[in-house]
Amino acid sequence: MSLQMSRRGFIRAGAATAAGASLLPASGCSPLRDGGESGDTNVLLLIIDSLRPDYVGCYGSPRVQTPTIDALAARGLRFTRAFPEAMVTVPARRSMFTGRRIFPFHDWKLHPGLGRSPGWAPIDDLDTVFTTEMGKRGYWTTHVTDNPHIGFSSWYHDYRLSFDRFLSVEGTAGEVRPPESVPMRQVLQWVPEGLRDERFIPGMQRYLANNGLTEDGDFDEEQTSPARLFKNAMDLLEEAAGKAPFAMVIDCFDPHEPWSPPRKYIELYGDPDYRGPEVGSVRYSRSDYLTEDELRRARAVYSASVTLVDHWLGRFMERLRELDLERNTAIVLLSDHGLLLGDRGWTGKIPAELHPEMAQIPFIIVHPDNKAAGVTSPYFASTHDVAPTLLSLAGLDLPGHIEGTDLSPLLDGDAPAEARPFQYGGYFNRFYVRTDDWALFGDNQGNERELYDLTLDRYERHNVVQRHGRRSDDFFELVKETTGGPLPLYLLPDRSEDPDPGSDPISIPVAPG
Repeated sequence: MSLQMSRRGFIRAGAATAAGASLLPASGCSPLRDGGESGDTNVLLLIIDSLRPDYVGCYGSPRVQTPTIDALAARGLRFTRAFPEAMVTVPARRSMFTGRRIFPFHDWKLHPGLGRSPGWAPIDDLDTVFTTEMGKRGYWTTHVTDNPHIGFSSWYHDYRLSFDRFLSVEGTAGEVRPPESVPMRQVLQWVPEGLRDERFIPGMQRYLANNGLTEDGDFDEEQTSPARLFKNAMDLLEEAAGKAPFAMVIDCFDPHEPWSPPRKYIELYGDPDYRGPEVGSVRYSRSDYLTEDELRRARAVYSASVTLVDHWLGRFMERLRELDLERNTAIVLLSDHGLLLGDRGWTGKIPAELHPEMAQIPFIIVHPDNKAAGVTSPYFASTHDVAPTLLSLAGLDLPGHIEGTDLSPLLDGDAPAEARPFQYGGYFNRFYVRTDDWALFGDNQGNERELYDLTLDRYERHNVVQRHGRRSDDFFELVKETTGGPLPLYLLPDRSEDPDPGSDPISIPVAPG
C-alpha cells in the first residue's frame, strides 16, 4: 500500500480490508436485543492490568494456565491486534471509560500524586463516562477495583461518586494490616539484591502485609488482592441482580507489579531448583540489575500472578452463572498495556519500547447469545472502542462525544462503521503507528524513529528506518495529520531509568474518599 496519500485516502484504501475481515456469526444466534431507552442487557467490563496476550492460553501461550479467560474467548470474539491508543494505567482508563482518544495528551498538566507523565489526569467531565450515560438511561451502575489510582487517588473522588455503588479494595493501596507486622527477613525474601533500596523495600513490606503473608512465608490465598477483589465483586453482583439492568466494572490491578502469588501458583512455572529470592517487582529500566536466573523467576512469578487472577475471575463467573445472569449480560474483557520482563533487555514499562510485549493487549467481547463464539478478528481494536461497544450491546444510542468505534457489528459478520487500516497511539513523549505491514515508533518530534517491516519481521527485531526513510516520513506525517498537527512534547525525562515513577504503585501517595 502506498503511503503517499492523505489520511482520507488511507482510510478509503483500508475499507476493503476492513470489509474483508468481516466475520461469520455463530449459527443460531438471535439479533441484538432492542434495549430501547433503558435496555434489558446487563454489561460487564473486566479490566485486568498489565496482562500480556502471550501469557494467555487462548492467545497461543503454551506456558500459562488461563482457563477462565480461554472459556470467555471460546464464547465470544477475540481480537488479535488490539493496541491501547493511550498508555499507561490512567490514560488507558480515561480512554476506556469515555470512548474518547486521549493521545496525544494535548494541554496536559501535572496532577501531583497521580503520575508525572502526559495523560495522567482526572476525568473532568463525568457526563462523558459511559456508566454515567447508562445511569441516565435507568441502569444501576457499580464499580469495584483495587487499582490504587482509580480506587484511592483524591483526583478520582468525584468519579467514584458517579456510581450507585463504588468499592475500593485495599491491596497495593490502603492498609489491611500494618506494614511493620511483616518482619524484614520476609520482606527481603521478595526483594532481589538489585531492588533493595528506599522505595522497593518499604513498598514490598506494605504489599506483603496487604496480601495475606503467613508466618511460614506463604500466602493465605483468600486474603490476596485478586481474591478479595472478586469476592467483593460477587457480593456486588448479588445486589446488582436485584436492580437489573446493571452496568458493572471490575478493575483488577494484578498482575501489575508488585507480585506475591501463593507458592502453589509459582510452583506451576518456577524452576524447582531455584534458591534465590522471589522477584516481587521490577524496575522500569535496563534489565541488567537482575541475574538471568532472577529474570526467569520474574517471568514465573508474573505467570503465577496471571493464573491467580484467572482463578478468582473464574469464581466470579461461576457466581454470574449461578445467579442466571450469564444469559443476558454482555462482557468485554481487556487490559491496558503489557509489561517488559527482560524482553529486548528491559523490564517494566518503557515508553521507547512500544513493541507487542509492551503495547499489545488481549481484548474479548462476549455476547449474551454467544455470537461469533470462538472467532478471531484482525481489526485494530483499541481502548477507546470499549464505551461505544458496551453502550451498543446494551441497545443504547451513542452520545455525540464518542470518538471510538462500536465493535459489535463484527459479532454479526459485519464491518464496524470506521474502517481502520492503521492504528496509532502513544505513551509519554512517544508515538506509534501500525498497519498490516509496518510498525513505526519514535519520539513526538519525529526523532529516534524505528521502523519494522512486519511482512518479513513479525517479531520486530530489525529496524529498517535507514533503508525506508521516505516511508518513515510518510507515516509520521500521517500521525500528525490525523491528530491535527505537531505532537506535544513535555519537558520531562523520557528514556531514563524509571521514566514514570508516578505510575509505579510502590511510591504513589493515595487518599481515600
